[in-house]
Amino acid sequence: MDVHNPHDRFFRSWFSRKENLAGFLEAALPAEVFSLLDLAGLAIHDGTFIDEEHREHFSDLSATVQIAGSRARVYVLVEHKSWADSWALLQVLRYMVQTWTRDAKESPSQPLTPILPILFYHGESSAVPSRFSELFRPGYPEALRNYQPEYLCQVFNLTALPDSRMSGPPEMEAALWAMKYARTQIDLALKAFDRLSRTVGRIFKDDPSFMEIELYLLSSSGLSPEELLDKVNRLLTDSYLKEGFMSTAEMLIARGEARGEARGEARGEARGEARGEARGKEEEKRVIARKLKEQGLTVQQISTATGLSEQEVRDLPKA
Repeated sequence: MDVHNPHDRFFRSWFSRKENLAGFLEAALPAEVFSLLDLAGLAIHDGTFIDEEHREHFSDLSATVQIAGSRARVYVLVEHKSWADSWALLQVLRYMVQTWTRDAKESPSQPLTPILPILFYHGESSAVPSRFSELFRPGYPEALRNYQPEYLCQVFNLTALPDSRMSGPPEMEAALWAMKYARTQIDLALKAFDRLSRTVGRIFKDDPSFMEIELYLLSSSGLSPEELLDKVNRLLTDSYLKEGFMSTAEMLIARGEARGEARGEARGEARGEARGEARGKEEEKRVIARKLKEQGLTVQQISTATGLSEQEVRDLPKA
């Protein structure tokens, strides 16, 4: 798996599915707002409004939904950095202005479409601004307030969310545990998965969606595969779940060995080293893709996890 930004890859793959986005909206929005949404017409849009410079730290999703018989937009910005960036609200405002400007050009006689902005934060800070006016220096005369732009952004602060409130469908709960603790306290995530496996049973563990969560958790933890194997062996009590995690951790170890061999084979000339490493990386992607294919993940999920094109995944020979 290309771990340049595993958080971005996982979020876009996971929440680009209607059922997962619907579950997230229920968790993130106030009940009185969520009750207004007609999710039968929920439609997720392709593409991103995040430029290349900021893609390391942000992901986003845009969707449309019906509210009281009229179309509204939902925009979810995800902040992946380990600290709170107050300028995330500026990124949200940029999306809203770009969207309304485009809509005004396409349908100049129509009123603007409302946008529900949501900031999904899972860094280390427990305090994240939710109003755009908080970005301005306090203390200006009250008479100037009406001249400042203002909007409320619904903040879903996963860091500050009590563990006791991490509930919902098992796959959604597992995804939230993984995103909350992958970088900081993977022990807590593994223990939560162990509890879920005992509650839900083998059906949950056989679900390709959970396998995707498992791969994300292990790939983004920052630990070596050997350290991961030790934690999995010590913390998981469910034998079937442990077997799945051990298999994935061993796969990551094999990937690291393949990369080392590729570098070793190409010792000497710098150009040869670069070519050998590139070949090794491509081969390790294919090894991982074949294993994921055996485990039942879809072509799209495997493509997202490895960086291979969907056609390359379809063309893979059986292991």
